[in-house]
Formats: sequence, structure tokens, C-alpha cells
Amino acid sequence: MRDVDAVEVFKSSQGGGNPAPIAIDALGYDPEQIMTIAVPFPRLATSNERDRLSYWQERKAKQVMRENLDCGIRISVVAKECSLSRSHFSRAFKKATGHSPRDWFQLARLTRAQELLEQTDFSISQVALECGFADQPHFTKIFSRSFGMPPGKWRAKEKSYM
Repeated sequence: MRDVDAVEVFKSSQGGGNPAPIAIDALGYDPEQIMTIAVPFPRLATSNERDRLSYWQERKAKQVMRENLDCGIRISVVAKECSLSRSHFSRAFKKATGHSPRDWFQLARLTRAQELLEQTDFSISQVALECGFADQPHFTKIFSRSFGMPPGKWRAKEKSYM
């Protein structure tokens, strides 16, 4: 067996706890030389960076969801479009947008409903169907909960401002 110089380098632990030592075969290098060699190598992504969607993933996810406002879409399908598992996508989407994918999707539907109520003469039932809600009572309930008034009253209020 040969004698090996080893240097203990401690990984910083993001989640707390004691850092785990890593033994490095120094081959005659002192710790300062090893750190000089290591500097040009790219650092690993921090846990905060890994937990967020990249710009293209967030843009793609929102695009896919907007294209399916009228019929709905499974979160697993959106995650697949972003090349992520459903659970990782859900966590990363919430970190990036502040909303779960389901909540963001519902908010996008309600925003679209507001646009239709303001810009068209569609009936409340027709707006509900255009925005993917099962029926008008369900739409009215969700809309009222989110905006503090039913869609008909919201429409009348918006038209009075014009």
C-alpha cells in the first residue's frame, strides 16, 4: 500500500447540519494549489437555482396552459413539455410564479373571462364555456370568490366606466 496525502474539503450544506468531508488525493499539492486548480471549474447550481424553472420552461408552461384554457390540461402534460417530472415541475412553477400550476391556470381562466365579459356580448354561460368552466353556476361561484362580485355585476360595473 502506498502512502497517500489526502486533504479534507468540506462541502457547504445548504440545508443545515454538519458538512460532509470529501477526501481528495493531493498527489503532493498543498490545499492552496488544489483550490487554485478548482477555481476555473463551474460551480454546481445552488438548490435555489435548481428549484426554479428556467426562463424557457416558465414561458413554455404558461403558453401550453393558455392554449388550453377552454378545455383544460393535465399538469403532467405541461411538466412533460418542460422536460420535468410532475412533482418537480409543480414545486419549481410555484417557486417561479408564486402560484401552484392549478391556481395559475384558474387565474388565467378568470382573467380570460374578464376580457370576454368586457369586450364581448357573450352570455355568462357562453363566457363560462369559452373559459373551460363546466357550467355557469360553477363559473359564477369561482368568479365571485375571486373578485368579490358575480360576473354579471362585474360586467355592468366595467361597462359603466367606459
